Amino acid sequence: MKKLSIAVAIFALVACGGEANKTETKKVETTPEVMEEVVEEELEKELVEINVAATGESMAEIAFEPKAISVPEDSRVRLVFENKSSAEGMLHNFVLVELGSGAEIAMAGIKAGAENNFVPKDDRVIAYTAVSNMGETLTIEFDAPAKGSYHYVCTYPGHTSMIGRLNVE
Repeated sequence: MKKLSIAVAIFALVACGGEANKTETKKVETTPEVMEEVVEEELEKELVEINVAATGESMAEIAFEPKAISVPEDSRVRLVFENKSSAEGMLHNFVLVELGSGAEIAMAGIKAGAENNFVPKDDRVIAYTAVSNMGETLTIEFDAPAKGSYHYVCTYPGHTSMIGRLNVE
């Protein structure tokens, strides 16, 4: 009888303890239908291609063309950036930043150095290209930021006069 009582007690402990310690795991399956929904969500964003050129053969002439661009909100932007300068040493980049932060980010870009394309790690930087050589064209894609106005600047040392405006409507 004593053995039977011990066996019943052990069984009760295991049975009760086992239920309390069970964890439920849910398996999430990625089916073709789920993947199709993800792709459709990404396709919903309108792809807008914009062209920006860095122009000028001297420090007095350097500029972005155009000086202002508009894109729709919730769009995907493909930026084609062309360095049209041909004078030696006319290296440029395109750095999209929060409105009014361009000069400060350009100064911090000098400290970031060439190995970082003269772009500092800063939350106000939204998108940027590498530094382009004379005659080079670079392409990047990014999601348009929230509705509002932003600046694009060249953070290559000494090029703080290069500034443009991106309007997200």
